[in-house]
Amino acid sequence: MDVMMTALQPRGGIKTFFRYIYGQDCYSDCNFTLFSPNHGLSEFLDEHLGVNKIKVVSSPEEPLSFIKELRRFLKGRSFDLVHSHGFGAGLLTEVSITGFSLSHLMTAHDVFLDSQFHGGIGSAKKFAMARLFQRVDAIHTVTEDATENFRTFFPNVPGKRLYPVLHGVDTDYFANEPASELRALLGEGEDTRLIGFFGRFMGQKGFRTLVDAIERLKSTGFQPLPKVVTFGWGGYIREDYQYIEEKGLSEHFIQMPGTDNMPSMIKAVDMVAMPSRWEACGLLAMEVLSAGIPLLSSNCIGLREVVAGSPARTFRPGDDGGLANLIRAEAEQSSKQAFIDYQPIAVERFRIDRPAQELRALYDQLVGS
Repeated sequence: MDVMMTALQPRGGIKTFFRYIYGQDCYSDCNFTLFSPNHGLSEFLDEHLGVNKIKVVSSPEEPLSFIKELRRFLKGRSFDLVHSHGFGAGLLTEVSITGFSLSHLMTAHDVFLDSQFHGGIGSAKKFAMARLFQRVDAIHTVTEDATENFRTFFPNVPGKRLYPVLHGVDTDYFANEPASELRALLGEGEDTRLIGFFGRFMGQKGFRTLVDAIERLKSTGFQPLPKVVTFGWGGYIREDYQYIEEKGLSEHFIQMPGTDNMPSMIKAVDMVAMPSRWEACGLLAMEVLSAGIPLLSSNCIGLREVVAGSPARTFRPGDDGGLANLIRAEAEQSSKQAFIDYQPIAVERFRIDRPAQELRALYDQLVGS
C-alpha cells in the first residue's frame, strides 16, 4: 500500500505517533511518503524506523504555499490513501486534494477549545472548518474524550466517519529498561524527593502550576522540599525558568538535556508530575504507568481517560494547591508499591500493537482491501 502522509507541525505527539505506530510489523508492506516541514524530522524517522521507512518531502509552512506545493507534488503520482496528521494539516490537505480521486484519513492529535472560536472571525473560521471536515472520509481520534470533543464542536460531521482508537506506547520498553543513576549524577541524597517533569515548556503542559505548587510547599515550611528535574529545551523554557527565578525557587529546579532513554529517566525519579491543561491522549501517563512509577496527574480532557482505574493521584487543571497536597502526600508516604502492582495491567492496556493493528484495519477499509 502506498500512503501519502501530511503534517504541518510534526512535533511532540505526532513524532511519537510516527515512531510507535509505523515501526509495527503490520505496516511492513506499506510505502510511506510524508509531506511536511522537515526540521530534522527525516533524521529522527531514519534513526527510529530505519532509513527511508518514511520518505520525507520537505514542505512549506505557510498555508497557501503548502496547498500549492502539495497539489504540484500529487500530480502524476499515484497513492492508495492520503493520511493527514493534525487539524491544520487535515484542513489544508482536504483543500489540496480537491479534484483528485483520493481517500482522506485525518488523525486528530489535539482537541478544540472555546477560546479558538470567539467573535465573528472565530465563528467564520469554525464554519469553514466544518465544511472541510464534512468532506474528510474518516477522522481518527486517539481517545473517547477527543471524539466527544470533536462531536461537540462539529456536530454536523457524520458520526460514522469518526473512529476512536485509544493510542498506545512501547510498554515493554518502559517496563524493562533499568533506572539511570540520575540521583548520583545530581549529587542528591535519598532524603530529597525528585519530581520529574517531561512535558514541553508550553502553556498546555501546565508547568507553571508545578512551579506554584513548589512555592506553596516552601511557604508552609515543608521539609525536605522536593526538587523538580526537567528535561529538554525549546518552547517557553527561558520564560518559565525566569518565572522560577523571580519566585526565588531556582535551587529547587534542575534543568537537564533532552534524553534518548525516557524509561531510565522516568524510573530515576520518585514521582512524575503531569499538570496538563488539556491533552488529546496522555502518552506520557501511559509511559509512566508502564514504568511503574508514581504519577501525579491533572484530570483534564484526554488525560483523565488514560489514568482512570489506575493508582494515579489526580487534581484539577491549574490547581496548584491540589498538586502541592499530592506532592506532600507522596513525599511523606510513597505509593510506589501500588504502581508496581498496576504495572502489568498498564503494560497490557497500553500496548502499541493494538492501536497499530486497528489503524491498519482502517487503512484497508478505506482503500477497499
